Amino acid sequence: MERAGDLLELRFEPRERRGLRLFAAAVWQAVTLADTVPGNDATGAGGAYVVSRRDDGTEVVRVDVAHDEIGATRAHLEQQLAELTVEELEAAWSPQPDDRGGPQ
Repeated sequence: MERAGDLLELRFEPRERRGLRLFAAAVWQAVTLADTVPGNDATGAGGAYVVSRRDDGTEVVRVDVAHDEIGATRAHLEQQLAELTVEELEAAWSPQPDDRGGPQ
């Protein structure tokens, strides 16, 4: 049985900032070198984790996260990629009736 991590990849997409906020975020990252840490969001804006197929780039799961949820969500998704099949991962993150989505 192939694990999801063998067929899928995880990436973080930060929320876009514009104007003065973009400039301030760029300065902050330059000063702290925060952008050297993969998956780090020094802007405080949050973003989304995207799980996609390695072979064709098809998006399988998208999880919107606030800034304070980034680390825990990444750890949870990485654990699921290591332990679940693709089908199990999709089922765990698909919205259910009377459910807001998210991990099961």
